[in-house]
Amino acid sequence: MIDDHAAINLLSYSLQIGVLVGVSAGIPRLLRVFVPAVQHAFWRALLLACVLLPLLQPRHAAMALPHPGVPAAPAAAGGALWPFELVSAVDGRRARDWTGMVFGIVAAGALCRLAWVSVGFIRLRRRTAQGGDDATGAFEDVQRALRTRASIRWSCDVEQAVTFGLRRPVVLLPASLQGLEPRALRAVVAHELFHVQRRDWAWLIAEEIVRAVFWFHPAMWWLVSRVQLARETVVDELSILFTNARRTYLDTLLALADDSAFSSSSAFSHRRHLFHRVMLLSKEGDMSSIRVVAASLALALALAGGAWTGVRAFPLRQAGPSAAPSAQNPPRDPLSPDTHHLRATEFYERATKNTALSPADKMKALQNTIDAEDRALAINPEYVPALIYKNLALRTLATVTTDTDEQHRMIQEADALRDKALALRRAAGLPDPPFASNTPAPPVPASYQEATARLHPLRIGGNMMAPVKVRDAQPQYPEEAKSAGIQGVVILEAIVNAEGKVEDARILKSVPQLDGAALEAVRQWEYMPTLLNGAPVPIVVTLTVNFTLR
Repeated sequence: MIDDHAAINLLSYSLQIGVLVGVSAGIPRLLRVFVPAVQHAFWRALLLACVLLPLLQPRHAAMALPHPGVPAAPAAAGGALWPFELVSAVDGRRARDWTGMVFGIVAAGALCRLAWVSVGFIRLRRRTAQGGDDATGAFEDVQRALRTRASIRWSCDVEQAVTFGLRRPVVLLPASLQGLEPRALRAVVAHELFHVQRRDWAWLIAEEIVRAVFWFHPAMWWLVSRVQLARETVVDELSILFTNARRTYLDTLLALADDSAFSSSSAFSHRRHLFHRVMLLSKEGDMSSIRVVAASLALALALAGGAWTGVRAFPLRQAGPSAAPSAQNPPRDPLSPDTHHLRATEFYERATKNTALSPADKMKALQNTIDAEDRALAINPEYVPALIYKNLALRTLATVTTDTDEQHRMIQEADALRDKALALRRAAGLPDPPFASNTPAPPVPASYQEATARLHPLRIGGNMMAPVKVRDAQPQYPEEAKSAGIQGVVILEAIVNAEGKVEDARILKSVPQLDGAALEAVRQWEYMPTLLNGAPVPIVVTLTVNFTLR
């Protein structure tokens, strides 16, 4: 079965190829390497490296990382929480559907490309079977010099010279070439017979298979094209040396250029390559042997550097952790608590990160979080991640609930879940995270009592919805508390006047080292005015400020 790690590795592998080709592509031009054989060897080595990359690198273990849905500092009420490591994953069924679709598209594209290539091969064979005038005898001296045995035929069905086949190679010459002068025609035939001598048809088949497998990757298309172009320039040089007629060969190359047909072994296909080939052939100066060796070493280093960069930037991962399942790292079984917990984290992220949600939608998302974690805990009552997230969801839901009794019930249940998670953590031999215990609330300040008597604020409930914050101010973490490793959640009660500004605030649940910073931040908050029967009124709201060390 293909899991989501396979799809992620496919993406990483594709990016590795992109980095490798991107780093290496301009090196031959930068080093001014114009020797066709060196260029051909480099492009082939680069293509081989791209294909073998997965076999030439280690697999990295799947890391236990914070799930993308885990907020760094959730605005929850009650006891402090700590960053908890979870295996990054997605819902099992959705992952399989998505991964299967990706690999299905890749496989379908490869099959279509292979089918198209096969049709081209069949058309070439059919053209050979249709016959044509045999021209083998006219070029017997060329075949004898090159030690090749190929059937050479004239054909009215091809527009360019085409060579194909391994055991019984065939060269099809367009009938239009019969009017060429003998030296030019000899150059064309020599070029095709050099392909026979070098068995380039086998390389062409291998390259087309690679192109079909990587049909979705533009860098691989470009690289295969460069390999085929470099092979043509190598054969161009061999043909020039054989005929000893560089100018005649160049003139023939220019005269016979035409639209590309299937088979890259055709000497005169691909107009986009023609200019490059002519420019290379027109450079009669050769590189010295020392420079060739130095350039080859530099190309090899560039290739190795590109591969190293791609592998380091986008490493491949193992299919999953091999460690035995535990309470903190449960098996990723669709029927396990992990499935329900991962769905819960999605709901919680939506509730805490999507600022466009209405209070009702936020409450619904939080309730969905709690329901999903309840299903996880029904399977495993000691599943720590579910205990933690249900605790978080309850505390966050308490901040948007208008019923005071319900708020207290949620906080009490969240405290029980937190205490159970801590007990399980201690039983597993794990140390407690640093956090500060809440202390009883301090006495109500006189200024708060005065504001209450003066404004007579209404408590949110009934027809009045929770106010919408329009101006936020993040608390400044006290340096003393930070250096002491103190974390915690301060719960406050604030009076918001008719204009939406915080008139005053007091502590309901205290963390002494953090109370001052929480009060200073809350007094800067502003809300949209709360309306009662169409008129703005002062209100009392319960607020939370969460201090979490990152």
